[in-house]
Amino acid sequence: MPTRTAFRSAHWRTAADSDPTPPRGFSAPSHDGSTTWWRQLRHRRRPTPCRHTRWSDNDVFVHKEQLEYQLAPADYSSDAAHRAELEHLLLPAWHPLALTDDFPTDGSFRTYELLGQPVLMRRDGGVIRAYLNVCSHRHCLLTEVPHGHSETLACQYHGWEYAPNGRVSRVPDGGCFRPFDRENARLRTFEVETCGSLVFVRLRPGGDGLRATLGADFDRIDRGFARPYACNWTYDRQFDCNWKIPVENTVETYHLPWIHPQTLGGFGLIPEEAQKHYLRDRSTTLVYELDTASEPVRTQRRVVRWLGGPATHDHYIHLHVFPNLVFTFTDLFIYAQVYLPVTPTQSRTLAWMFSLDGTRRNPFARVIARLAARHGARSNEAIQREDASVFAAQQRGLAASPFRGCIGTREERIWCFHDHIRRACGRSPGT
Repeated sequence: MPTRTAFRSAHWRTAADSDPTPPRGFSAPSHDGSTTWWRQLRHRRRPTPCRHTRWSDNDVFVHKEQLEYQLAPADYSSDAAHRAELEHLLLPAWHPLALTDDFPTDGSFRTYELLGQPVLMRRDGGVIRAYLNVCSHRHCLLTEVPHGHSETLACQYHGWEYAPNGRVSRVPDGGCFRPFDRENARLRTFEVETCGSLVFVRLRPGGDGLRATLGADFDRIDRGFARPYACNWTYDRQFDCNWKIPVENTVETYHLPWIHPQTLGGFGLIPEEAQKHYLRDRSTTLVYELDTASEPVRTQRRVVRWLGGPATHDHYIHLHVFPNLVFTFTDLFIYAQVYLPVTPTQSRTLAWMFSLDGTRRNPFARVIARLAARHGARSNEAIQREDASVFAAQQRGLAASPFRGCIGTREERIWCFHDHIRRACGRSPGT
């Protein structure tokens, strides 16, 4: 969901005011019909899957008529849909769970529950590793402590110790276990990669690495979640709804006047001419180009300059990487959020906001940085509460709905999300 600050700065430039050039840092499309990083759907009565999309300079919303639902209401509650999404979408995916700063020294550890699996992350030799948090001896959790520091990687129950690679390194009274198959007693390990300060874990090995998964967006994310930006807000909540409901909420702006009356609702429905959708195989992006002549944008530029920040790009950019990663980029705030299923009708979200801390250390710059961070955190807390207020109601409605449902052009990024799920899980449209 956009930050309130971003919208306050959004004295919108419309299509008549701007050219079709993508924002700074993004690749421009080719117009010869070849495969490009930026592609948009041509309008068709029955749209093709996003993997067949192409760019059109004249498109703002790509589709010109409402779209059909690609998922059925049962896909938000059934065990079969839940299992299929875990198998085909989520177990092979990369999920951000922590920041590198969460592991300040060797021996620092954190525990998580990820897609039904207990995960232990620990730093050793400057490297952050992830393990299934289960001892190979008698199946006990190695630790239940949410975070802390330990001199060794050891089980809380009988003291079995493990090397960083997961191999058993010490067994108290080891003679009781002769002959001991040390190799088959290794801890199960998971892949770990980083992008900026974000630490990602993947439960199922194989497939694309993190850089390939994030594609052309990797470098932007890598720069954004690092100095001169600093983490000033984290968020961890559970919702009484299927994980897809909050994902759908964050990729559409249609709900703003009704769900965000105290934060974003005063802006009404943002004009179609002020925004562009970019639809790709693995992601969708929403871009607002802000009016650089407006006073709010000029003020934002001054704040960035006072803090010694990077060059301003004067855009609000909202990126959804399928299936469950969301990033937003502005000149002052960078934001990451992941949505995870807990059960078919319960979900969890983790989020991090990085605000511009800048490079200048003088007292004035420090005060400005703290005020900006505080404002961003308060705004995000309020927006998250407003969004969450409707999730359970939508889950209840889906359970009783006799309707097929429809998706407006303003909500077309939801259609691409649904289409990605449908194709990955082998479902027919709306079934």
